[in-house]
Amino acid sequence: ETRPPEHPQAEHQDLEAPPARAVLGELRVSSITPSSVGLQWSVPEGSFNSFTLQYRDAQGHPQALPIDGQSRSVTVPGLSPSHRYRFHLYGLHGKKRIDHVSTEATTEEPEEPPPPSEEPQPEDSQTEHPPSEAPPERAVLGELRVSSVTPSSVGLHWSVPEGPFDSFTLQYRDAQGQPRALPIDGQSRSVTVP
Repeated sequence: ETRPPEHPQAEHQDLEAPPARAVLGELRVSSITPSSVGLQWSVPEGSFNSFTLQYRDAQGHPQALPIDGQSRSVTVPGLSPSHRYRFHLYGLHGKKRIDHVSTEATTEEPEEPPPPSEEPQPEDSQTEHPPSEAPPERAVLGELRVSSVTPSSVGLHWSVPEGPFDSFTLQYRDAQGQPRALPIDGQSRSVTVP
């Protein structure tokens, strides 16, 4: 006739908490391109009915991406290049948020060269000193700027404040990481990378 004393207490706890406690593991960045970020996570304990990924787009507008409860990864499309995003992943039971993890990621540059600095490069003024080594006509490239961005292309433009160039070459890596080179006519001051 002796009952284990823990039994009635266990029933009380079941009423207050979900039967199995669900826990989200760390949210990790698995891939980055100029227009998308791949994320993955684990569920070390319990299970969730569904997930919601929340973030703000480049204009600051909140976005929410519903994700199936069986999924452990997602690719967030339609992002802007060279932009820092903060992602919040919520695990749901029904409509109730049970757990939440977050991470940050910065999308890649739209082109291969490093981002142009806002300040003028000090080397430009120094290279004028040795006149014997400099070519007869000095050619200088202005800042490379992004003029347009679509999901599948990037428009770039630049200036030539001093001297002419015979031609240009734009180098970058595609989404698979393969190096690409785009020859450009010396008279051009803009290009669209498809």
